[in-house]
Amino acid sequence: MRSLSVLFIFLIIISCNTASENTKEEHNQLTISLEKTACFGTCPVFKIKIFNNGDGIFEGKKFVKKTGLIEFKLSQKEIQKILAKAKNIKFTKMLNEYSERITDLPTTYIQIKEKKIKDYYGAPKKLKDLEKLIEKTVLNKLNLDSF
Repeated sequence: MRSLSVLFIFLIIISCNTASENTKEEHNQLTISLEKTACFGTCPVFKIKIFNNGDGIFEGKKFVKKTGLIEFKLSQKEIQKILAKAKNIKFTKMLNEYSERITDLPTTYIQIKEKKIKDYYGAPKKLKDLEKLIEKTVLNKLNLDSF
């Protein structure tokens, strides 16, 4: 009987920890991401991830002023500005890929919530402007004028 009681208490503790971890993950959902890939030259290669709680991660890979993982924090106002721009340009209705048969260009992957777009060449100006807004917002947080 005693071993059953210990087992029962152990199961309760484990279930509480699992629920706590799930709640934490739900509050830290990836909301915005931007990734720039390499070209044949010295194009900046980096990833940006912004979570709904304002936490952000910049990962500088090549040809950037800061390499490695750098954490930053955005305000809800800054996140909402990006999301409002995405809504305004009808991001969710845009094509999933903009591409042509051209070589030597970097690819930009941009994601807002569940929608992800591959931008290699030929994307509309309004998508490029959204990409620039995300970059400018993160550059400001990293105290940089360019990547």
